[in-house]
Amino acid sequence: MKLPYLTAALWTGVLLLNGCSLVEQPMAAISTPDATPSPALSPEDRYAAAINLAWEAAVVVQKPPHPVEIWQEARVKWRQAIRLLEAIPPESEIFTQAKQKLTIYRSNYAAIDNRLVDEKKGSEALKEAQTLAWQAAVTVQNPPHPLKVWQRASLKWQEAIARMEDIPKNTSAYAVSQKKLPVYRNNYRAISQRIRTENLALQTLKEFSNLTTQLNDIPNKVLPSNNQVGIRYSEYTRRVQQLEEVLARFASQPGAAKHPVYPVLQEAIADFQVVTRLWQAYLHYKQDNAQWLYDDVFNQLVPLPPQEVNMLVKKYGVKPYSGNTKVSLRFTAWTIWHQTGQRLRKVQ
Repeated sequence: MKLPYLTAALWTGVLLLNGCSLVEQPMAAISTPDATPSPALSPEDRYAAAINLAWEAAVVVQKPPHPVEIWQEARVKWRQAIRLLEAIPPESEIFTQAKQKLTIYRSNYAAIDNRLVDEKKGSEALKEAQTLAWQAAVTVQNPPHPLKVWQRASLKWQEAIARMEDIPKNTSAYAVSQKKLPVYRNNYRAISQRIRTENLALQTLKEFSNLTTQLNDIPNKVLPSNNQVGIRYSEYTRRVQQLEEVLARFASQPGAAKHPVYPVLQEAIADFQVVTRLWQAYLHYKQDNAQWLYDDVFNQLVPLPPQEVNMLVKKYGVKPYSGNTKVSLRFTAWTIWHQTGQRLRKVQ
């Protein structure tokens, strides 16, 4: 007596690319978990078992996407179903039906295989992206850092974003990537802004250092008998104003006020301004006391209030004159510029 395979034969195939709607479940058939069909099975048994495996394969991948393991399970079932049908001999009464099913099952197996490739690709890309993101986050822990550290973190965020964007849309990893991508992009933008701030900090520090180097070289060029500071007042104030503008541009960058170089640059500006005020006091006194200046052609002594003299002595270690009532413009300027240069070299 033949087994009731006709009901199972009504199952005409399964389309898997977008899921399927199962309208009919085949009758219970002999389960064949082994990859190789048992020679004891009749052609009808093999056909019924193949139909049952095809149904199970279709059910397991309903409502995709799915993780790799689900697609692998479905692929195994399709492969088993195909091998069962391939084992049906040509002389069997159901050979033609089996051959028709084989065409459908092989097509479904190929579709599952492609989905599995995409799922593996998406899973691996997601894992790589998450690893790169973790490395990027660890790289910039406990700032501040040198520019090259921020650049290294930026590259890792770039690579992590690229991995995320490479995940196929039809995979389970895609939904995860769409949640993480905005976070990764925000982090990349933040790092990029930090790099811009670091570059501007280096550029600003370089401009400060250039002027300080030039100022510190003045004592090596001015003769002891020369009564000049070594740079014209107008040129000096112009250069200081330029540095103030450069510092203002740097300060406008996000996070610049918390950058370790910022307070050093602020202090340098304050030092330069001390010299400017002292120079202004000298010029005013020069205008009102021509005879005094005639007698003071070397030290360029400037009378100042006691509290200002004490500040210069205490902060910069300058030498006071005339009972602590005067300081030398040229020597005070040189001393301040020297100390400013030391701080800038240290921060570099």
